Amino acid sequence: MKIKRGPLQVIALLSAVLIGLTSLMPERAFATGSADSIERWNIAMTDFSAGLPPPGLPPFVEMRVYAMAHIAMLDAVKSATRRYNAGFTSVDAAVAAAAHDVLVAEFGIFFGSNTPFDSTYTVELAAISAGSAKNRGVAVGEAAAAAMLASRANEDVLAALNAPYTPGTKPGDYQPTPPTNIASAAGWAALRTFGVRSSAQFRAPRPYSSLSSLEYTMDVNEVAVLGNAGVSARTSDQTAIAFFWYENGSFAWNRIARKLSGGLSLMQHARLYAALNAAMSDAIATTLESKYYYNFWRPLTAIRAADTDGNPLTVKDAYWEPAFITPPVPDYPSGHAAAGAAAAEVLTALLEPNLPFQHTSTSAPGAGPDATLTRSYDSVLDAAHENAFSRMLVGIHFRRACTVGLQMGHDVARYVLEQAPFLHD
Repeated sequence: MKIKRGPLQVIALLSAVLIGLTSLMPERAFATGSADSIERWNIAMTDFSAGLPPPGLPPFVEMRVYAMAHIAMLDAVKSATRRYNAGFTSVDAAVAAAAHDVLVAEFGIFFGSNTPFDSTYTVELAAISAGSAKNRGVAVGEAAAAAMLASRANEDVLAALNAPYTPGTKPGDYQPTPPTNIASAAGWAALRTFGVRSSAQFRAPRPYSSLSSLEYTMDVNEVAVLGNAGVSARTSDQTAIAFFWYENGSFAWNRIARKLSGGLSLMQHARLYAALNAAMSDAIATTLESKYYYNFWRPLTAIRAADTDGNPLTVKDAYWEPAFITPPVPDYPSGHAAAGAAAAEVLTALLEPNLPFQHTSTSAPGAGPDATLTRSYDSVLDAAHENAFSRMLVGIHFRRACTVGLQMGHDVARYVLEQAPFLHD
């Protein structure tokens, strides 16, 4: 991997990939309580990301690192429990070495040595009795991490994030939006996926037949009134949903998984988190490929330039603002919707379907003193549906981007569950 770690470059990168309305987001509550070694490392990586100063890292960057670490941990568990190692190899030591080496290498691209994973590793190893089993476990984990890192050694994540982009000039063409006024991750499709064959395998269908179509007309007028930062037609529950699901998807869905997966064995946890994060990473990579294939404009641009779209049923509002800041990537389809749907598909497949649960959001307090901080769901699929359409309610996606992103996430996750080699070898 080509690593460029200059501090000024890192600061510029983090500023360029501003994803959320960070001024509305409180410090995230970190996980506590007992867990097996797989979950402890899941907590460590998500807590690290959650604790980064705004704007942090984009969710697709986090999902990629989480997937790499969890697949390496799964491989380490499988190796440590094979017949020739079973009983003679510490599985927890294997998990710790695999997670540590991947996380240090991949987060090190952005932060150098300023990560807590050396300390976490020391704590994990200190809890394991000294001896040959511990040593064999460490060796197994290091081998799993080395294999994962070697498999992606030629990828340049910073180049994928900072790839050049030239906007089109026609109505409907994506234009970078304020306040960042940049396009990020235009080269993300060059990175390898984990379970699907490529990020183009599940490319989205065309966004609209034309800017004069009935569907586009309905979608642009809907988001204009529901996603407005000023006086909005949202109901109080729609406002609650809009703020509730704005939190980083990689953080939200890993926490939901931890809430629902109690009682699983270490091997089952290893498979669950590997599948979960690989499916989310592949889903959002798939949407990024489609985003830059179609280059469709965001609601902010469409509403402010509605006098250029040739549609007499759309109305220009030069001062229209979305409720939340628009991410610096094209509109179609929604990566947030796809990642949530992928997560829900994995959790439904590997846990009991229709498990009711409650989720407490870290972005909900931005809705004000009467915010709904905790919401209840009959299933993760219901939650994923609400998560998807929250992006229209905050004014950053058209409804079709949410609908198609939701379906893409389901499709990608099903393929990962059925075909991903790391889940079946």
